[in-house]
Amino acid sequence: MLAPNNVIIFIKISIMNKLWCVMVFVLGSMGISVSQGIDIQAHRGGMALYPENTIIAMLNAMDWGVNTLEMDLSISRDKQVVVSHEQVMDHRYVTTPCGKSFTKAEEKNYKLYNMPYDSITKYDTGIKGDPRFPQRKKVQAHKPLLSDLIDETEAYARINNMPLPYYNIEIKSTKKNDNVYAPDYKEFTDLALGVLLQKNITDRLVIQCFDTRTLNYIHERYPQIRLSYLVGKQMVSFEDAMSELKFVPEILSPDYTIVNKQLVKAVHKKGMKILPWTVDSPEDIRKMVDLKVDGFITNYPDRAVKLIRFSKKYKKYYMNQ
Repeated sequence: MLAPNNVIIFIKISIMNKLWCVMVFVLGSMGISVSQGIDIQAHRGGMALYPENTIIAMLNAMDWGVNTLEMDLSISRDKQVVVSHEQVMDHRYVTTPCGKSFTKAEEKNYKLYNMPYDSITKYDTGIKGDPRFPQRKKVQAHKPLLSDLIDETEAYARINNMPLPYYNIEIKSTKKNDNVYAPDYKEFTDLALGVLLQKNITDRLVIQCFDTRTLNYIHERYPQIRLSYLVGKQMVSFEDAMSELKFVPEILSPDYTIVNKQLVKAVHKKGMKILPWTVDSPEDIRKMVDLKVDGFITNYPDRAVKLIRFSKKYKKYYMNQ
């Protein structure tokens, strides 16, 4: 949301358990709009800092002043919508109710779609840490329900006088996983949207997906929902990727390693925004901003916010709706 011209806004941001008062000047003469700013999205809540896809990770990302909380969805046996990237318990950071670790080969025994949600909550996702991010905080956590996470983040923003967060939520459907690791893509989508549409956050919501079946289905059944088309390194061309859709989505979200000036230009010419993933190093963050992307997904929301917000070159791109 843009502020009126020539006003001063005071925003409270709690960082590292300290309260900082930040004065933000919004000058009409600068001509900066939301479309010109950089949407910093915390990947799984910022999985380099706190246990991924947990409420505590999302709140920490909000403390750092990100615009958007990025997360993933899975479905439990009792058809609850769970915030989880993996559709099994991941051996790298999950421990059993007895506090024990398990191997990658044993992950198949912990399929979320075979487990009722009350069983899922007994598996800790934070105490063990994660070898990919050795500096990550080790705290007790579990995979939350989507409904609980939204309630917590909305309440946290209001209590702390923060801007309400935006949400970029991935439905992790694939043809091979239908009715094995999750319901078929239509039921998966209906379960997820059934929760989200009750939360009155549609104006701050984007659904992302690699699965073009799901994107086409949402566009047809839920036309009010903004959509982001996820693509990986295997994308042959922008035109070929778009040919798999029956419509033009609001966003293309590619692996950042395939982003160049030509792709950014083609996406913008189509009237879409481009939001690369997962952009972590300072060099790559600067490169993406210089390429004029509309935002990016990062495991390090602290690093991204500090680099953009407090840089003489990039601070004009910082926005916090």
